[in-house]
Amino acid sequence: MRSARAREDQGPSPSRRSLLGASAGLGALLGVASPLGAGQSWAAGRPAGERAASPLDDDRAAGPLLPVPRVDELARMGPHGCEGMVFDAAGRLFMSNTQGTEILLIGMDGAVTEWTRAVRAPNGHKVLADGTHLVAQMGPPGAVVWLDADGSVLRVIDRDDRGRALRAANDVAIDPRTGGAYVTDPGPFAGGLPGRVYYLPHPRAELMTVVDEGDEGVLDYPNGLALSPDGRALLVSESGRNRIIRFALPEPGRPVRPTVFARLPSQPNTWTDGEAQPDGLAFDTEGRLFVAHFGTGLVRVRDGYGRDLGSLDSRTPCITNFAFGGPDMDQLFVTAHLGTSLGDPGPAVVMRMTLPGIEGLRLLP
Repeated sequence: MRSARAREDQGPSPSRRSLLGASAGLGALLGVASPLGAGQSWAAGRPAGERAASPLDDDRAAGPLLPVPRVDELARMGPHGCEGMVFDAAGRLFMSNTQGTEILLIGMDGAVTEWTRAVRAPNGHKVLADGTHLVAQMGPPGAVVWLDADGSVLRVIDRDDRGRALRAANDVAIDPRTGGAYVTDPGPFAGGLPGRVYYLPHPRAELMTVVDEGDEGVLDYPNGLALSPDGRALLVSESGRNRIIRFALPEPGRPVRPTVFARLPSQPNTWTDGEAQPDGLAFDTEGRLFVAHFGTGLVRVRDGYGRDLGSLDSRTPCITNFAFGGPDMDQLFVTAHLGTSLGDPGPAVVMRMTLPGIEGLRLLP
């Protein structure tokens, strides 16, 4: 999350009718084409010139593309940093205080309790199949911290496979099939450093650099990230350019062929003097990508081809992250600030958005 530099102008958003009447020129219309390569679905590749079928091609898709959410405030705290929403197998909801050392438990009755103080400026957080936790530590020092199920530290990984110190680890995504983890490291807030992405095959392994400044393209503040439902693509929020980057994953831990999956609408950031920026990411079971648009109160939603399906309003000025949960996985638990600047963040809140007909992708095996 930081001020993004100016980006190229973008034409007006296409009408819903133009989306339903998608043509071969849709990618250009939505600004999906990129110097990194042509925009594409997270799904398996297809022969050149052949456009795969999409739910939007069906004439029966004439109703609303997204449900109208039911929104309520679940919990309110002091001026905490709020990120790292994740559920464990028991249904407990965790939240990171990025401005302190606490990882908090958020009860479904709104109660907030402390789980651990073992991480310095915790951010992204995921739970592994064995009940242990991986947390991105912004620090200083930057690190990936492996925690036991009770919140005690099992390992602190503060250097990569090239012996370099981590700078400010930001978010974590787990491949539920392998247990491997992807971690973004954009460097310090507003530091202007080329971003990195790491892969950790298992918590005792070496942290492997898989995207670096010397690779094709340079990531400008990589932030949230998520694996596609089929595990064949890694999606990364490039906050510095207000867009989502897609990497193909021919095998675990080998992201290749970066392309621009989607550019988000350009609008002022309520917290900075720049542009709103993509932050946390999550998929539903139908392959729709949900994007926390930092500096707004909106969750942007894209289909599997990067096409705009609309937005969901959290009724807050500035959201950061979220996690799907609830008995039917149809609720999105959103971290947000009620203030309007980094200097005056206001209370941190957790908003619950109930989305009839939507089922979030389960991240635990």
